[in-house]
Amino acid sequence: MSLRFPVTRRRTAFLDPFQGFQRRELEIEVRQDPLTGHVARILQFRARPLGPVDHSLFLKRAAALKCPFCPENIPHMCARFLPQQVPGGRLSRGEATLFPNAFPYEAMNAVLVLTHRHYLPPGDFTLRQLADGLLLAREAFRRLAGGLRFASVNWNYMMPAGAGLVHPHFQLAAGRSPTRFQAALRRRARAFARRQGSDIARAYLDHERRHRSRWLGRLGPAGWVAAFAPRAIYDLMALVPGGRGLMDLSPQQVHSLARGITRVLAYFQDKGVAAFNLALHTPLHPDTGLPLMLRLVSRVEIPPMGVDEINYFEKLHDEMLTFVPPEQVAEEIRPFWRD
Repeated sequence: MSLRFPVTRRRTAFLDPFQGFQRRELEIEVRQDPLTGHVARILQFRARPLGPVDHSLFLKRAAALKCPFCPENIPHMCARFLPQQVPGGRLSRGEATLFPNAFPYEAMNAVLVLTHRHYLPPGDFTLRQLADGLLLAREAFRRLAGGLRFASVNWNYMMPAGAGLVHPHFQLAAGRSPTRFQAALRRRARAFARRQGSDIARAYLDHERRHRSRWLGRLGPAGWVAAFAPRAIYDLMALVPGGRGLMDLSPQQVHSLARGITRVLAYFQDKGVAAFNLALHTPLHPDTGLPLMLRLVSRVEIPPMGVDEINYFEKLHDEMLTFVPPEQVAEEIRPFWRD
């Protein structure tokens, strides 16, 4: 019950000004994601070191503003749920606090402030903070997403990743219809189940575990890999097979998922990745056909000019360019994956 991992290789040649205009040949690798059909191009360029994480510019800008997500400001600056939905208006667990998004974009849309701390660098988030955040998200979907079928837990960390505030926070969304990405994932999962009689997430993880080059390991119910067709320069992914969603996981299994996130964030800190996006896609009902997928992707500003890793190929051609092969990413992150 195998998946196809299609790769097309193309060669190009030119006279290289950096090598005295001698002929140089390069190979471009085009990969198609077996889970969604997304296309990525792996380029043979040497990646420049990003340098240490530096958020001083954003912290300086934030210092002039009153942060609504700091604990002393949440009571009077953040929205509340209707009394019949949530008595008291907000939900909390540990340091995490959840309330409605004042600028909603889905039927159920909430903000989940992760920590009392106004700022944390990527490597400083604790297992408990992230586990409490995911467990509170699970509680919010149970209490507030009745009748909805597709959900996600999302994180824009820092301004280059689309964050409006420095203070770390998730955004939860749930609706009756899937997002475009979720629809593509579900469509291919259902087609694979009809064709092969098997679970696409399990088949993907079985392939990656056998081939090893991108495999990181299993934590609880989730298998972790460097994504075959990355959606960013650094793209780490977890899949939970068997059709289970966030709602089906035990607290211990949610802690295992959070542990994987802490390991990726420690790696990001080490590589100088100062901004990232996270999305956890989850079904809210077992017959939805959407696998549980978690992705953590870098938002890199490439030195020396601070060029964004996203360009016209990503925005207008729906393909990603990367010059760090996922096999190299997996090799680099494995030391962070050991207990």
